[in-house]
Amino acid sequence: MPTYQTFCKGLPRAVADDLGDAAPPHHVATSYMVKLWFGNKDLHYECGVYLHRKVIELGLHFESDAMTNLRLLGAFRSRSKALTRRLPTARVEAWDKGWARVWEPIPLQPFDERFSAHVVKTLARYVRFLEPILEDELPADVRWTQ
Repeated sequence: MPTYQTFCKGLPRAVADDLGDAAPPHHVATSYMVKLWFGNKDLHYECGVYLHRKVIELGLHFESDAMTNLRLLGAFRSRSKALTRRLPTARVEAWDKGWARVWEPIPLQPFDERFSAHVVKTLARYVRFLEPILEDELPADVRWTQ
């Protein structure tokens, strides 16, 4: 059975495959956490495996300057009905260090093929739904490069 470290290493490629992209998004992967982004590293999707809490946390993180984070938090909160329809277990909240996020916890299970596929598909669903909103709501003065 694959380990969480193997899962994290393969996550960028797996998400790209699910999205139908030829190449994975920009990414940084450690043994327990992966960050994926398309235009601004401060506005990234994150998947973290937290063994001690027995949970995987995944979602879109706003870790930019405080004003950008607040503006994006407000924009995503204003779309909460649509968000709830597409991502029913997602939470939209202010978070540590003036950051914000749209995220959900997933109870940790062994990283067999079924569970790994579930996590990949969930993260890809976040990207499919949230990335167009992020790009649409991104303040004009925030750096975005492809």
